[in-house]
Amino acid sequence: MSLAKVKKERTGFFERYASLISSLIAIVCGLLVALFILMVSKPSTGFNGFLMLLLGGIPYGGVKNIGDTMYLATPIMMTGVALCLAFKTGVFNIGGPGQYIVGAFGAVFTAVKFGPSLPGPLAWIVPLLVSLVLGALWALIPGLLKAYFNVNVVISTIMFNYIGMYYVVFWVKSYILDSLRGQSLPVPAVSKLPKWFLPSITNNSSADIGFFIAVIVCILVWVLLEKTTRGYEMKACGMNANATTYAGINSKQNIVFAILLSGALCGLGGGLHYLASSGVYISLVEQSAAEGFTGIAIACLANNNPIGAIFAALYMSFLTVGGQYMQLFGFQKEIVSVITGVIIYFSSFVLLLNTTIARISAKRRLKKDRMAAAAQEPAEEEKLAVETTKEDDPVQEGGENA
Repeated sequence: MSLAKVKKERTGFFERYASLISSLIAIVCGLLVALFILMVSKPSTGFNGFLMLLLGGIPYGGVKNIGDTMYLATPIMMTGVALCLAFKTGVFNIGGPGQYIVGAFGAVFTAVKFGPSLPGPLAWIVPLLVSLVLGALWALIPGLLKAYFNVNVVISTIMFNYIGMYYVVFWVKSYILDSLRGQSLPVPAVSKLPKWFLPSITNNSSADIGFFIAVIVCILVWVLLEKTTRGYEMKACGMNANATTYAGINSKQNIVFAILLSGALCGLGGGLHYLASSGVYISLVEQSAAEGFTGIAIACLANNNPIGAIFAALYMSFLTVGGQYMQLFGFQKEIVSVITGVIIYFSSFVLLLNTTIARISAKRRLKKDRMAAAAQEPAEEEKLAVETTKEDDPVQEGGENA
């Protein structure tokens, strides 16, 4: 019998699926609170508005809303999987917004300055690679400070969020400013992400190949963490860096590698978003990129599982698209932000729920094992008594000798 099979038999149902159950509980709690808010705000149309939220506005927008969901899910899927990877390694990278916007600037700058001169697909591939590299470089300094000087990575990455935000505003004003609109110059058509067949099946929605790139990245990150030696070392380092160092694993190297890769994925998310065909521009507003912080909620809902980040991002985007139709039921558009904030708030309880479910399941399994052991003890004692009687019975011994 294999070790995996023995482990599966020794683990209860709730313990095996604690992550999924805890995420579902958090989602249901968030939706119930959202329903309560809608009913209190407008009792006559609150429930209908809630149904529209759950249906993603599909009764009004049709398949176009599915495409828009894919489009909105792309950047937060990237930041979500980036933070899943970092959190798995024990690196609490809160610098997603800074890495995201720096990568976005790199993509837009490269597309504007060099895109028209690049041949074919390189016009959008090269900007994406630049966004990936710049995102990694922006995460490098906090990673080195954490690995070699034990500087609190939460504080350093948060500070780099603001530094990145102000630097990007400065760089946009200096190099790619559209002075008439107060934003970055438009990305050339040749550097925008292709849509392939998506417009024909999603009724000309905003979806492009960025969604498929994000999904592929999530799968590759899962393979890295679950099927490679490097991934095992990264996860072990996240559980106990001192123990891994004692075991001969270079924990400092894994910390730097994890935050570099996490920053690269955040930067790539920014590149995918700002190279989209829907026409997104870097504004001069001094505000952190919301997609970077939303990635934390995605990672929490996914319980740091890269595959779970795909579904968590789609879920959040689906609700956002459905919320765009809330005005039809008399709600202000800000109610969508309130509901999204509530759901994000409950996503932070996933880890607590996961731990609680696993603990309860383990106690139940331990109690079951003790009961089984107690039931076997009388049988073993009776068997031992019979064997002792046979050994001490002289008549039986004589018959056997005869």
